[in-house]
Amino acid sequence: MREGGLEAPTRHPLDWRNPAFYDADALDDELRRVFDICHTCRRCFNLCDSFPRLFVLFDESDSGELDSVDSLGFKPVIDACTLCDMCYMTKCPYVPPHEFNIDFPNLMLRYRAVEHRVGKTGWAQAQLARTDRNGHADRRLPRPGQAGGDRHRPRRIRPYDGHGARRPRSPGRRFRVAISNQLKAER
Repeated sequence: MREGGLEAPTRHPLDWRNPAFYDADALDDELRRVFDICHTCRRCFNLCDSFPRLFVLFDESDSGELDSVDSLGFKPVIDACTLCDMCYMTKCPYVPPHEFNIDFPNLMLRYRAVEHRVGKTGWAQAQLARTDRNGHADRRLPRPGQAGGDRHRPRRIRPYDGHGARRPRSPGRRFRVAISNQLKAER
């Protein structure tokens, strides 16, 4: 396999139902393999903040290589990943079908899944991850200019009266409309 071919990247599905997916030791080995390749290449230095943090982590280590980097230092690198896929889709020459099989965003997802399984996810992150529930809650919130909470219900619109925007008929508004009509009739 040659480096940086013109073929489209091949994304392999996450095997999240496999118990080995959540093995912390296997995850650490994969993180170290991928981070070592990223540290050697450094083409992605100008993408999200994960890569500068990763490179600083290596540069500030005792030997400047992977052997002196503690695995606890990986957390800020992973937290900085926005899962935008720019590294995977445009920059990395080692994405599948390359033999190195680098999929940085999927590896970040795997780390976060293991972290969640162990119970290290904060309450706010756990609530934001409940997308099915949150989508239903959003449906019930009122929208601007809408009286009810269900946005799929048709909204009653007052007919245009020719004297401005559609507003409720207050006594002051009725008075201004009457004066306006009288002035028009006198002309």
